[in-house]
Amino acid sequence: MLIQSNLWLAAQELASIQMKYAESGRTLSEAALCGAKEFVEWQHYPTNDLVDEVSGYEFYYHAHSADEMPNGEHGHFHVIKRDTKSFHHLIGIALNPKGLPTRLFTTNQWVTGEEMADSTIVVRSIQGFEMVTKGRMALVTKWISALIKLFTTEIEDLILERDQKIVQLVGKQGNRGLVLNSKKHHVLTECKIDLMGRLSDHLLVVN
Repeated sequence: MLIQSNLWLAAQELASIQMKYAESGRTLSEAALCGAKEFVEWQHYPTNDLVDEVSGYEFYYHAHSADEMPNGEHGHFHVIKRDTKSFHHLIGIALNPKGLPTRLFTTNQWVTGEEMADSTIVVRSIQGFEMVTKGRMALVTKWISALIKLFTTEIEDLILERDQKIVQLVGKQGNRGLVLNSKKHHVLTECKIDLMGRLSDHLLVVN
């Protein structure tokens, strides 16, 4: 559990980054495209994902075809933890066209091709999340790191609920492998979030 001062620092970081984008006339959803002139469905931005070789954390931004995207969603980040042999998906972060996060979600194994790790491992990865990159995506990286800190409770709950959902589906279908590869189950758990409301809550508490 993050102490209040850490949550305040995360809120300060997020508020500062949002302000920088607002002042520059750009949005986070534009910055996430890593300078690309076109936003092509399914393509990863950046092309080879953004990787912190030291920590093993990485992310990419993309969008599905229009008929598969929730109404009002521009695209979403997939945040990942990788080790030498495999990787596991941590959380999805959806943005609207204004560059504000609207929901958090977990995915089924087939979606990213991950090795589906137990929730205790994924939660540990979330609690230790610290990603540092350089270049044009450095600010986006800081934004993701701060957002994960500010919404750690919601993210952990979604991960725990994900495992419970898998257990329920296995109980109905009788085979874990079939469940994890079932195209009927894409997003396993999700919740809406209100960044501006959360920033207000934490910054006003201290001020």
